[in-house]
Amino acid sequence: MVNAKKADATPSTPKTNSATPKLVLRTYKSSDAEHVDHLFYSTYFSLVPEGVRRKLWSPWTWVIWFAVYSYLLMIVPILLSGMDVPAWVHLVLKLFLTFAWSAVGFATLFVTTDRFETVARVEEARQNDLSDPQVYYLNRSEKEGKDGEKEMKPSELQRPSHFWVLTMEDTPCGMVGLACNAQDIEDKQPVLLPAWKRLGAGICNRYHLPVPAMFKQVPSAEKRIFARAHEPHTATLQRLAVRYDFQDCGLSTLLINRAMTWASEHDIETVYAQTNEMQMAAEQVLEKRHGFKLVKKQKIGWFGTHEATWACDVKTWMEHNKDKTAKTFVKRT
Repeated sequence: MVNAKKADATPSTPKTNSATPKLVLRTYKSSDAEHVDHLFYSTYFSLVPEGVRRKLWSPWTWVIWFAVYSYLLMIVPILLSGMDVPAWVHLVLKLFLTFAWSAVGFATLFVTTDRFETVARVEEARQNDLSDPQVYYLNRSEKEGKDGEKEMKPSELQRPSHFWVLTMEDTPCGMVGLACNAQDIEDKQPVLLPAWKRLGAGICNRYHLPVPAMFKQVPSAEKRIFARAHEPHTATLQRLAVRYDFQDCGLSTLLINRAMTWASEHDIETVYAQTNEMQMAAEQVLEKRHGFKLVKKQKIGWFGTHEATWACDVKTWMEHNKDKTAKTFVKRT
């Protein structure tokens, strides 16, 4: 078993083994910015197939597909009317339309999920908390000190937020954050057109067609909230990610264990987590391995898209996992 080290904790019984990879769990540093950014968007885009699969489960997907498909079959006799063609031509044309519409329908689902929904979610994080994890999670101010590092916020403004990076042989391979906001955080992401408008405009540009005005109208730039203020003694687990080739090795549990232990040490009583339709694996980890309970599930679209909120009582979690975490995380003396 690989022992985990971190900035403020070490294994209780380290073993020397030159063949064992060096796995370190530590606090985020400014030099990790590029690695964390790549880790986040690369793992998020790997979830696109799950997003497509969820859309295929939606009844609305099939209602629309069969409606268009039925229309295509209905126009076959019209297209061939007045033409002296064998009966088999009708069958061939129907088969062609079946395969063509199947390919077009699947491609539409994939492009919508990959190029619009996933890009929007990735950019939302990159423009907000991941634009500078030190400021968002580590109680740093925007102002830089004499040493070039960002200064700490005054103690009265500090919150028990934190951000960890997991490295394998000094290369980041996992991360997790624990956010605890004192006030609402405004969304810094520029206002974008809805996905269907961007898709329509893209098709027009692709085929050199005039772009209708409706595809150019940007929504009003009203104040948007990225994250709500937390109630006292609560926090949110977020940005949990493990590099694709290191998944299914228990590293996500290692990251969650650290965040939950930190929460217990800093008087946080309830930890929340948010997932969407693309994160079924994360939901299984939270629910089956760590006892998170589903408290709210909200639909945000017609095609299976949703956001779910999970909650875990820190005291209960510690009662079930204290012995396990004690073997991994020990305070430095």
